[in-house]
Amino acid sequence: MNDDEPMNTPDSATRTSSGGARAEPAAKPSAEPELILDQPFDHDSLYTLRAALEAHASRAGLPDGRATDLVITVHELATNVVIHGGGKGRVQVWHTGEALRCEIADPGAPRTADPSQWPIEYAHGLWIARYLADEFAVAAGPQGTLATVAFALPGARGRVPFALTRRRHGSHTVVEVSGALDEHAAQQITAAVGELVSGGSPVRLVLDLSGVTFWDAGGVAALITVQQRVGEARGGALALSGLTPEFSERLRALSPVPFLIGGTPEQAARLLPPPPSPTGA
Repeated sequence: MNDDEPMNTPDSATRTSSGGARAEPAAKPSAEPELILDQPFDHDSLYTLRAALEAHASRAGLPDGRATDLVITVHELATNVVIHGGGKGRVQVWHTGEALRCEIADPGAPRTADPSQWPIEYAHGLWIARYLADEFAVAAGPQGTLATVAFALPGARGRVPFALTRRRHGSHTVVEVSGALDEHAAQQITAAVGELVSGGSPVRLVLDLSGVTFWDAGGVAALITVQQRVGEARGGALALSGLTPEFSERLRALSPVPFLIGGTPEQAARLLPPPPSPTGA
C-alpha cells in the first residue's frame, strides 16, 4: 500500500522503526492484546473512522498530540486503500498494554507484491506512517495488504513532568528539555527561545533533549520553528544533543534545513560556528 500501490496482507513484508530503520519483525508482547476498535471503511465512512479513532485513542490514554498523529496516520493509510487499493478495507486497533497497534487491511491484490519496492513520497501516506508512528510495517500477499502502525503509550516510558532549564556556558546557552515534547512543551520552548533571540545578542544555542520521554508532531514542529528563528537572528546558531538515532533520522526527514546534532551538549556546542566578532565582521 502506498500512494501508487494498494495495501495488502502477509507474504512479503517491510518493517521500520520510529526513525525508519529496517528491522526484523518484533515478537508479540507477552500480554494478550485487547481489540478496542474493529471498523470497516470505504470512501463514505472515512470521516466516521476518524472520529472513532480519536475517541478510542484518547480513551486508551494516548496524549492529545499523539492521538492526533494516530488519527492522521491511519486516515492516510485508509485513504490509500480507498484510492489506490480495493476501495474498502478494515481497521483494527489493539491495546497491547504498552502501545496502540493499528492494522489497516485491504483485501485487494497488490500490483507489486514486494513492499520494499513501493515508493515513499514526501508527505504522502507511507511517508507519514514512517515518520509519525513509533513502528511501521507493511506486508503484502495473495490475500491483500496489511499495514501496521504502533503508537507507544506514555505509561510504558513513565510520566516525567515537563521541565525547561537554561544554563549559560561561555559563548553559548544550553537549554535542557525533559518530559514530554508535546504541544504544551512546544509553547514553552518557542517562548524561551524567542526571549533569547529578542535580547539582541548573537544566539548560540544547544537544545539538550536527552531528558525527553515522549513526543508528538507538535513538538517536532516546535524544534523546526526554533531552528528557523535562531537561524534568522544575527549570529544565530542551533545544535541539538541527546537524540536517539531514530529521532535524529525523523528530524532530518521532516526539517527543510538540516539540524546540527551532537551526542552530548559539549559535542553539540563544538558543532556551532564561531561567534561573530564584536564589529560583526
